[in-house]
Amino acid sequence: MTIAFHAQSNCGGLSWSVQSISNGTPPYDAQVYHGGSLVAALTDVPASSLNGGAAPGGYAAASPGTTITVTDALGCTAQGSAMTPAVHAVQPTFVTSLDCTTGQTTLRCTGFTDWYGGGAAYAPCDWPGRTCSVNGTNMGAVSSSWVNEGGGVWRFGQALGSGGYNFVFSGTNLPCNSALECWGNMFVNVTEISPGDCGVNFRLRAALDGALPSGSLMTDGLRAANLVPTMQPYTALGYTFVGSPTNITITPAQLAVTGNDAIVDWMIVELRNAATPTTIVYSKPALLQRDGDVVDTDGNVYVNCPIPAGDYHVAVKHRNHLGIMTANALPLSVDPYGTMALVDLRSSFMGTYGTNARVLKGSVWCMWAGDATGNGTLKYTGAGNDRDAILTAIGGGTPTNTVNSVYDRRDVNLDGSIKYTGSANDRDVILQTIGGTVPTATRTQQLP
Repeated sequence: MTIAFHAQSNCGGLSWSVQSISNGTPPYDAQVYHGGSLVAALTDVPASSLNGGAAPGGYAAASPGTTITVTDALGCTAQGSAMTPAVHAVQPTFVTSLDCTTGQTTLRCTGFTDWYGGGAAYAPCDWPGRTCSVNGTNMGAVSSSWVNEGGGVWRFGQALGSGGYNFVFSGTNLPCNSALECWGNMFVNVTEISPGDCGVNFRLRAALDGALPSGSLMTDGLRAANLVPTMQPYTALGYTFVGSPTNITITPAQLAVTGNDAIVDWMIVELRNAATPTTIVYSKPALLQRDGDVVDTDGNVYVNCPIPAGDYHVAVKHRNHLGIMTANALPLSVDPYGTMALVDLRSSFMGTYGTNARVLKGSVWCMWAGDATGNGTLKYTGAGNDRDAILTAIGGGTPTNTVNSVYDRRDVNLDGSIKYTGSANDRDVILQTIGGTVPTATRTQQLP
């Protein structure tokens, strides 16, 4: 981006910019005004001289409030006013991160530059006499408030908790405002990450076909009937977690939440290697809410995995639905400036691995329901089919029997009952999942 002084010319064609003088007849004369006062008179100006540098009198040619009049050898003139310096057209970038040693949130910034120094990186307002205040509290000299970590990155010298912080820079040397060499007022919103949540943190969304009869909110019938266990169920079902403890529990208070954030069921979250997605790098139990949010068992609205930041495939599994995984490895890291990565497996914009890995219910992409055996393949007939598992659960001899008030893998529609016939039975879910017309068809979980 350049700061252009191109303006109307009174004899056609002559113009002046911070880069060069063009369309006129050399040599050139230039008068530099600031605040209406002449601060510099330049003669025989080369076409490349007024290139944003400091003009005599202490005012930069590119400084706001400066005007230039350029006259060529034929008496043609061009006039214009300086704009905001280009190097400060973008405000500095702030990033929050968790200090895994102290458990406190740290603020870092990049993008502080000094246009007097040709755009070089400096400490925030790195001029004699500069001071910094945060939320009205004087932090002393700027140099003692910010720590240079190299590469144009500066760390604020104090840990910050959640909340808004108003950084104000002031001094006696030059006016410090967003139009000159410093940003005078900067408001930074810090999202504090819970102590212990080092590694990667991301938002995750998913949906279960069996719990979504219509609309976009899943049912929480298991929770409402007090059937969701406080201990994660997957270890007992034979799943081996990678890196995560197995004795994960939640509190009755978490299961008492109603509305959109009510718990639907337990889930498994896996992060898989970017190059070889068959390799599970880390897996953990999590909770699915009615609105599709998959949240941590400690109550945080994001999922934490204590592994290094990087690119990972994200997979989710459920005890009687077919698991799904992102088609691509996604960049995951500690929360940058309050904006976590969102992995929305309910959305058509989020590609999934394999073919027909999900089913569309209205506008929501869901995990296929009906895996009553938990082996990753849905079958209505043949050896090891899911239909027989339901029949066995109700006794095997009387198809009209019902088993009520259960938390069981064979309750594939998640209503707390196992039914083989009649309304809202579990057998029909399996038939619908494999296609509804060919009983011998199967559907296989799309995971590598």
